[in-house]
Amino acid sequence: MDAEAVPKLVGVEPVPGEAAASFVRRLAHLNELSAREVLEEAGARRPPRELDPWAQEVFLGAQGAARLAVTARRTPQELCRALPTLAAGTGGGRRTPVRVESWPGQWTPLEPCASCLTRHDDLVTPMALAGGDPWRVRVRHRRWLRSTAEGGPAQVSLAGLGEVVGAHRRRVRLQQRVGPYARAPLADALQVAAAWWQGREMGSETLWTGREAVLGTGRQRWAVPLVVCPEAVVVAEATAVHERQRHWGREFAGGAPGWVSKRWIAFVGERLGMPGPMELGGYRMLRQWASASLNSQVKGAGLTGSRGARAGHGRLSE
Repeated sequence: MDAEAVPKLVGVEPVPGEAAASFVRRLAHLNELSAREVLEEAGARRPPRELDPWAQEVFLGAQGAARLAVTARRTPQELCRALPTLAAGTGGGRRTPVRVESWPGQWTPLEPCASCLTRHDDLVTPMALAGGDPWRVRVRHRRWLRSTAEGGPAQVSLAGLGEVVGAHRRRVRLQQRVGPYARAPLADALQVAAAWWQGREMGSETLWTGREAVLGTGRQRWAVPLVVCPEAVVVAEATAVHERQRHWGREFAGGAPGWVSKRWIAFVGERLGMPGPMELGGYRMLRQWASASLNSQVKGAGLTGSRGARAGHGRLSE
């Protein structure tokens, strides 16, 4: 792209949450350029001619972001606020200001909320969002956005599922109180609830069957994070209470460090509104997870739990 062409470029406004690859592709399309030309202008070396935002992401360092901002007629700050992978600081350095890579494990491309897109009727190129988790909730429009890697639809209406939206609001408040350390117990709590669903325990024949009926899905594995989300948040909240007491040197029923008391398990059952199902068998999975998680902290490993639980964690968008 020669210097004389730069002033003629049409500026592009990034959509909040947009993948950088999606933004670059839209910028290129509006200016009748290839993605390679835009990326080279930003400082990329031998970039691909075109981009597939569902398979690749563009990771920008400070220098690359600044040059891309000039091309898009935006400020680097605007791009940083809108593009999650740029805001996360995962870009390159001076030698590699721009990297084009397959989506790494901690990021997931998501389809944008259909209701939100109605406010962007100027979009002429399909776009993708960059999700730090494999699903998120768009509260304003009551839609659940998710990765389709394991089947199922890209987004689901939450009409008639107000308790799910309410649970996400509580989840965000928990994250605000606890900070980044809330991520692991939230994901682990969803694993516990998913195990209950798999074993047809706890709310499988009541609450969860009812939500599946509202969704019209039946028992589908891809829908589990949504179906059990309210109960998973309750478990995470109860875990936060337990950890707060441990921090101050107090234990449920005076147990030793790393010991999961019957009192705490009963407390979780009561918070869930399922004291009976908890006593009849739900306690097994909860005790197994909590014992492993709490003991890992005693050993100084922190509350890690099931690190493979990423599929259960998601993000709330107002």
